[in-house]
Amino acid sequence: MDSFLRRLRALWGIRWRNIPLTAAAGIVAVGLVAGGLALAFGPGSKPENAALTTAAGEHKPTSGAVERIDAAAAIAKDSAAKKAAQEKAAAEQAERARVAKQRAARSEQRRAALEQAAAKKAAEKKAAAKKAAAEKVAAKRAAAKAERAAEKRAAEKKAAEKKLALKKAAAKKAALAAKKAREWVLPVASYHLTGRFGQSGSNWAMFHHGLDFAADTGTPIHAVGNGEIISAGWQNAYGNAIEIRHPGGTVTLYGHMSRFAKTGGSVKAGDVIGYVGATGNVTGPHCHLEVRPHGGGLDDAVDPLPWLKSKGLNP
Repeated sequence: MDSFLRRLRALWGIRWRNIPLTAAAGIVAVGLVAGGLALAFGPGSKPENAALTTAAGEHKPTSGAVERIDAAAAIAKDSAAKKAAQEKAAAEQAERARVAKQRAARSEQRRAALEQAAAKKAAEKKAAAKKAAAEKVAAKRAAAKAERAAEKRAAEKKAAEKKLALKKAAAKKAALAAKKAREWVLPVASYHLTGRFGQSGSNWAMFHHGLDFAADTGTPIHAVGNGEIISAGWQNAYGNAIEIRHPGGTVTLYGHMSRFAKTGGSVKAGDVIGYVGATGNVTGPHCHLEVRPHGGGLDDAVDPLPWLKSKGLNP
C-alpha cells in the first residue's frame, strides 16, 4: 500500500502542463497498471499483496483526482493546440517567406530586365545619334563636295564661254580682216619697201609723198580697192600713172608703170591695172603709191602705211 501511494504521489508530482495530452494519459495509464501489477505480483507476501489489492480496490480515485486529470488533459490538449498553432504559424511564416522570396526574385528579374531594356534602349539611342551625326557629317561633306563641283562646273562653263567668246571675237576679227582683205589689197604681191612717206632728198622736189613698193619690171600692179579710174597717163615725175577714186572720196595714185592694163572704167580690189616700171623720176623699178583721203593734191597726201594697216593690210 505504501509503495502504491508513493508511486501515485510521484505521478501527481509531474508538471502536467509541460506534457502533451497523449503522453500524460499514457503515463497515468501505465502508472495505474504498473501499480496494480506491482500489488498483484510484487515481491511482498500474499497477505500483503492481497491487502494491497484490497487497498487498491478500496482507494479508487476520488472526484477531485478525476478533475485534476481532466485539467491536466485539457492543459495537455491546449499545449498541443498551441504547438500545432505555432507550427502552423511557423509554416505559414515560412510559406510567406518563400512567397516573398519568390516575389523578390521576380521583382529582381523584372528590375534586371528593365535595366537591360533601358541599357539596350540607351545603346540604340546612342547608336542612332551616332549614326545621325555621321549621316549629318556625310551629308555636309557631300553638300560641300557638290558645291565645289558646281563651282568647278560654273568656272569651267565660264572659262568655256570666255574661250568661246574670244574664239568668236577672233573669228569676227578674222572675218572682218578677211572682208577688209577682200575689199582692200596691197598694190604689189612680191616686193620690198624702199622710199617712205616724208623722206627728202635729190630724188624729190619737196619730200616724198608716198610709199615705194620695189619689184621687178613687169610685176602686176593691183587696184587696192573698189573704185573708178579717173586718170591714166603720163604725169611728169610720176611717169605712167593711174588715179582711182574709191567710195568715200579717197583717191589712190600708182606711178612709174612700165605700161597700163586698164585706163578707164570701174575696178575691183585686186584687179590688175598696170605693171611695175621705172618711168618718170626714179632710181629703179617700183610702184609709187600715194593716198589722198579727200581727193586733193599733194597737200592732201597722207602716209600710205598706216592707211593700209587701217584696211587690215600689213605692208
